Amino acid sequence: MPESWEHFLHLVVGRVRRHETLPDLRHLPSRRVALERTHFVVNDPERRHLRSRLYVLRHEAARRRSTIAVFSNGRRVGYLPERIAKAMAPLLDLLGGAAVVNGAGAGGGSIRLRVDVPTHEAMAEFARSHGEQSTDAAAAGDAE
Repeated sequence: MPESWEHFLHLVVGRVRRHETLPDLRHLPSRRVALERTHFVVNDPERRHLRSRLYVLRHEAARRRSTIAVFSNGRRVGYLPERIAKAMAPLLDLLGGAAVVNGAGAGGGSIRLRVDVPTHEAMAEFARSHGEQSTDAAAAGDAE
């Protein structure tokens, strides 16, 4: 799906902002993680493409646990494993609840898509510095 069409869908659905406004985590040190719960939403041709792709991580506060959904082309394609989501959710919230990362199709005989999740240390440092920049910008706006 072309990116312009994806932006249109986001505007109509109203669930996410344009990618340009989301924090970009693709430059951070990361590890590749297999997504969970992708069974019925991703077709076989999409699983077979191993090329890099853009994913959006979005924190969704569920009943008694935090979940981080992974979106591609405007639709949810899976979730981060619970142990990773639990550690990453508070940091993602500091960034506004959503961010852009890289990922790939299924590999190594698996049917599960892969996403590049920043290391905890890199994510914490980025979230902290991003939060300081947001606070500085808000203070500058209040001073005017």
